Amino acid sequence: MAAWMLVRTKTFYSQCIFFLFAASMLIPFQAIMLPLINIMGRFKMLHPAGLIFMYIGFGSSLSIILYHGFIKGIPRALEEAAIIDGCNVFQVFWKIVFPLLQPTTVTVSILNVMWIWNDFLLPQLVINKPQWHTIPLRMFYFFGQYSKKWNLALAGLVISMIPIVVFYLGAQQYIIKGVTEGSIKS
Repeated sequence: MAAWMLVRTKTFYSQCIFFLFAASMLIPFQAIMLPLINIMGRFKMLHPAGLIFMYIGFGSSLSIILYHGFIKGIPRALEEAAIIDGCNVFQVFWKIVFPLLQPTTVTVSILNVMWIWNDFLLPQLVINKPQWHTIPLRMFYFFGQYSKKWNLALAGLVISMIPIVVFYLGAQQYIIKGVTEGSIKS
């Protein structure tokens, strides 16, 4: 909804906000990780809820940019017709615009789920209790200084891939449907 508002409100401030989202993607995580962990530690957010909060913050830039690009292609006449029919702003978004965003939503979901599922560095910095470790952190413990448990590591890697492959295969039909609907002109 943020991307929709940034596209549909043609003000200097909305363009500045969009530019800030785009510019935030240029800063590498390694440049901000130590100050981020310091700040999150002061707020007592070094646990899974804090990790989720950070993932939402880091993932929002790419999501907003992808939605922004797609929403620009949606004709404004659809929204104006819905307003004439009596819809308010929220109804226009949820009943008219959001159903058109299904392929983009699936794409954003796939990108974010794969990034979060495979992330190692941020959970390594944030999570300090073993019971909260993510799968990539657990895979790290199969390799020590004096021993490498290849049989367990490879079995664990295959098992850790299964949920993400199932998610991707389930979401793939929506991407194909969105591409074919966009390519057929009637």
